[in-house]
Parts: sequence; structure tokens; C-alpha cells
Amino acid sequence: MANYTVTQMTAGVLGEVLTGGTAYTFTIATPAYTSQSVYFGAATLTTDSSTITNTNLQGSSTNAKVGALKGGLIPLSNVVDQITGVGANSTFTFDVDGDQQGSNAQIELTATAGTITRANVTKGGQNFISGDGITISQNDIQAAGFSNADASQQIDLFPNHIEGNYISSNFAGTYANFTTDVSQSNFVSSSDGFSFGIKQSIGNGAGTFDFTPTTTIPVNSYLIKSTGHITLNISPA
Repeated sequence: MANYTVTQMTAGVLGEVLTGGTAYTFTIATPAYTSQSVYFGAATLTTDSSTITNTNLQGSSTNAKVGALKGGLIPLSNVVDQITGVGANSTFTFDVDGDQQGSNAQIELTATAGTITRANVTKGGQNFISGDGITISQNDIQAAGFSNADASQQIDLFPNHIEGNYISSNFAGTYANFTTDVSQSNFVSSSDGFSFGIKQSIGNGAGTFDFTPTTTIPVNSYLIKSTGHITLNISPA
């Protein structure tokens, strides 16, 4: 697992993967300094997965985006051809849903010289999620006049083609085994992360606690931030 330095956490550092159902021990320490003046008297440690307060988490591959399809052209993910008759050079608008979620959108497919060459979003719908896809079945394509089309049309959904909000990683879980200067009474937790304060002076500013996330928290999907002069190690309990 990983060690996080004073400098990293003061600036804010992206966190490692925390597997759902696995207990992790967070070990906090105060490095020794030659002058007591560097100690703040108190320090804080925060994890924050909110993509609203942390805009640099937006667009991370570990954070999905949910919302309406963005209007305009959207890339095709496979080739559909062998279209014959008048449908070989035609356009038709389909009502579409996401493979996993999302509904009430419309996509216009255009065929040129027997191959579907363009998809255009004409109605955004709602609740689509990046990483999902849209499938327009071969039967529906043929029924729309694209005679003898040889496959279903697949469209992969990437964040840049969704207008909405990024999902924050879920920090739901259990906290246990607080030691030394780390007190559960100083903890504040939410689905976006947790925060707590710790006394920091010579001889103080160290301790551990265990955190078991309910679901997996992906790498680079949250920030670890601190004030004061503390270090952090995260390792399996």
C-alpha cells in the first residue's frame, strides 16, 4: 500500500484503491522536527471524493458521469453495412435507451453508400452514464428502412458526450480500533469522505484507526488532504 508525505497531503494527493469489504489501517504520525515552532498544535486529515468541491476529479477515468446525452454527433463503435435499396443512402431517427440506464433520447442514423456513417443526438433524454452504451438492434435498423443491415449499431458512451454530473466515490463503511491520539469523537464522516482533528505537539500527533469501505473506492477517485505536519500510511489491517 502507500505512504503519504506532509508535502503531498498539504497540496492534496490522489488516493489509492480501497477494496470493498477489506479493512485498512490508517496510521498517522508526526515527524520529528528540530524546532517546536513548526508544530501547529493541531492537525486535520481529510478524504474527499466530491467532484463538486474537487473539480480536478472530474474527468478521471474512475468517476462516471450521469446526465443527458450531449446534442450533436456521437461516435459509432462498430461498422454496420451491407445496406441495400433506398436505405443505402438515407436517415432515420431512433428512440434509444442506455444498455444499463438512461432513457428517452433520440439518435439520428445516416447511411451513405450502404454503410451507417453518422450518428447524431437530436434529443438528450436523461440518466445516461459514461462507461455504458447504446444498442440499436439489427431488427430495428432493418425495420427503419436500412434493408439487409448486417449488425446492430453500438455506441459507447464517454464522459465528453454526456451533460451532467460526475459521480463521487462512496465512502460508506465502518470505522473501528481507534488508538493513541486518534479519537472517534473527533470524526466527521459522510458518503464523500471523512475528516478529523488530532492534537499535534512534541510527543503527540500519532495513532491509527481501521476503515472498511462498503464498496470499492477506485484509485484516483478521491483526495487526501491535511493541515499541520502529519504523515499517513494506508495498509491492509
